[in-house]
Formats: sequence, structure tokens, C-alpha cells
Amino acid sequence: MELQERMAAVMRTLIKQYRSMQEAADGLEISRSALQDYLSGRGNPTLSTLAHLARRLGVDPALLVAGAFTDRQLEVLLSLLDSLGLLSELEPAERRRFAGLLLEMVGLWKGGEGCA
Repeated sequence: MELQERMAAVMRTLIKQYRSMQEAADGLEISRSALQDYLSGRGNPTLSTLAHLARRLGVDPALLVAGAFTDRQLEVLLSLLDSLGLLSELEPAERRRFAGLLLEMVGLWKGGEGCA
């Protein structure tokens, strides 16, 4: 899988919190057309844009290009966190960052195999 395709897969999962494509673009502070390019795997962001997107999504920039988790893993983890209600006071980006860090910890528990 190419870098753009991995980034697209991660971003599609992370923007599910938004109600519309325009809301997601606004939340990420990018144009809707740029977002559509990134989500389709056609975008080619600069390093500074990649860092900006990661910051707005609340994840490490490496996660965007590495595709370190599957859509299903993140969805299950976010659902679990929602059902527990332990993190309900955090902003969505903070919750996603927490979820990413938890996935990294699970990878360590599995003997450093990662979560992909």
C-alpha cells in the first residue's frame, strides 16, 4: 500500500466524528477539495501539512503515514472508550490521541508486534 493510500485509510477512520465533509474540512482547517484528495489517496501533502493534519486529528504524524492500526481496531477502541464514559470530558481530538496511545501500549503488551 502506498503512503497516500495509508494516509487516506487512517484519515477516513479519524474523521468519522464529523457530520459532513465540510465540517471535517473546517475542523482540519483545510479546503474541502484538499480533504477529498487526501481521503481518495490522491493528495500529496507537504511535511508541514502532514504535521498540521496530525495535530488537528490529535495523532502522531507517523500514524498518518504508517497506517499503524486498522479501521476496525480504532472503531472498537473508540466505542469501548465511549461506553465506559471515562473520557467523556475530553475533546474528540484528545480522545483519538488517547486511543492511538492505547493502541501503541497494546502493541507493547503483545511483545512489540504493533497493532496493524
